Amino acid sequence: MKKIVLSLAVAFATATGFAQEVQYTEYDLDNGLHVILHQENGAPVVTTGVMYQVGAKDEEPGRTGFAHFFEHLLFEGTENIERGKWFDIVSANGGSNNANTTQDRTYYYETFPSNNLEMGLWMESERMLHPKIEQIGVDTQNEVVKEEKRQRIDNAPYGAIIYRTGIDKHLFKSHPYGQSVIGSMEDLNAAKLSEFQDFNDKYYNPNNAVLVVAGDIDINATKKMIKDYFGPIENKAPRNVRKSIVEQPITSTRFATEYDANIQIPVKIFSYITPKSTDRDAYVIDYISAVLTGGASSRMQKRMVDEEQIALQVLAFGQSNQDYGTYTMGALAKGDIELSKLAEVMDEEIVKLQTELISEREYQKLQNQFEAQYVSSNSRVEGIAASLARYNMLMGDTSLINQELDVYRGITREDIKRVANQYLMPNQRLELDYLAGTAPTEEEMKDAMDDVKVVDNKLQINKIYFDNDKAVITASASKELDRIVNMMNKNASMEILAETYTDTKGSDAYNKTLSQKRADAVRSYMLAKGIAANRIKAVGRGEENPIVDCESKNCSDEELEQSRRTEFTITKK
Repeated sequence: MKKIVLSLAVAFATATGFAQEVQYTEYDLDNGLHVILHQENGAPVVTTGVMYQVGAKDEEPGRTGFAHFFEHLLFEGTENIERGKWFDIVSANGGSNNANTTQDRTYYYETFPSNNLEMGLWMESERMLHPKIEQIGVDTQNEVVKEEKRQRIDNAPYGAIIYRTGIDKHLFKSHPYGQSVIGSMEDLNAAKLSEFQDFNDKYYNPNNAVLVVAGDIDINATKKMIKDYFGPIENKAPRNVRKSIVEQPITSTRFATEYDANIQIPVKIFSYITPKSTDRDAYVIDYISAVLTGGASSRMQKRMVDEEQIALQVLAFGQSNQDYGTYTMGALAKGDIELSKLAEVMDEEIVKLQTELISEREYQKLQNQFEAQYVSSNSRVEGIAASLARYNMLMGDTSLINQELDVYRGITREDIKRVANQYLMPNQRLELDYLAGTAPTEEEMKDAMDDVKVVDNKLQINKIYFDNDKAVITASASKELDRIVNMMNKNASMEILAETYTDTKGSDAYNKTLSQKRADAVRSYMLAKGIAANRIKAVGRGEENPIVDCESKNCSDEELEQSRRTEFTITKK
């Protein structure tokens, strides 16, 4: 059905510019291709984009990474575009192009001077009609994808956070959002050429795509070209009808640890499953993210980085997809600050949102900030083209391009408080410790899994020592604590007492305070590993019961170190 949108929008001035309604025409070709046209003759450029309804969530188990792989593969060439010449043609005609993949869709586009509109339409019709999917192309792009994974994730600091490969797998246990967009290199290596060809035939069809042309065009002339280039293309499969996969809500805190050999500064992460993109509360989550970490005056930035100086940097980002969204927040520790301390402060900031309305000043700042973002995202035809395709395919309503700002402006301070209570409770999240270094080897894991011996209710472990005047869990200490955690996981009713001691240097009051900090560090570490708070009591004993009597003789550093220890007693079997 043909649908022309020319409604009169409410245009309003903002502090950053003038937001005007995006006018567009949309209709379907006989083969099911949905077409959206936006005429804007202010500059002699035009963007041609095609969005396909196929993303990482559509992949079969054991064949992950296909959708992202096709983002690369479909630039290899077609029956009429020589292999390796795609980018040369675009460049020679004064254009630029790119593609990107998400969990829900894949998007390709070219931007040309408007007198080369037909070039863009021809190239995208070539990609849809008869791409060359050959072994040489698969082998070439396999290496390209491997290098991309190395550069962006494997060898990039915090890559598993930025690209969520270290997060989503812990959040989603049933839904395919738990698998990464870039997928598994093993799956791609194992795939046969025929599987790639079948994947193309199944998903890259007119009835599974949206074509957008935005910019300096004549509507009628563009329609004729679209009919000529895309009208004859036949479908090789029915439209992709997705199954509804339900992810059960998180009802008790999940704990996980990830390692990154490319970093030196650890990160504490909270991550939550949030509403899908069409849910109004997804927009409220965007506001919450901005309040907490959106700029130099945001709450976590001011408190954790500027005032208390316990974090080098704070972060937060939301992602609202077709089926579910996610919201992730975190902080990079400064110096010897424990991750548990970062978690404590982040929780305090969340509780403030749950119990107090944000100020009118903060609220107005949010309104201005999101109006500015809207104007910026639709200031170029490339952005408008992508938005039109996204609203139509992923949200089911192209007109949202002109309604989204009203949704943001309709959010109240009470909405922010309600949504924080509804979705950001501690029992609804993943708590992730993102640590420097490499994950333990199988041998190290085996050693950690060995049962801890018990003599007279005392756990016989290697002493958990602390550096002089420090209350930071060392690498060797963490391995011993992991052994105790494993033992407690095997024995669900076990409760223990952790008693932490100092050496005899310093005053009694200083040693008592320091030993309690160390006891708290031990307890926080075990809580972060999932041990319930009622199963571990931690007490600082100061300089009681020294291993070596250093008051009657001069002790060496090694002898003093022996007193800086933690002892564990089983209080309930």
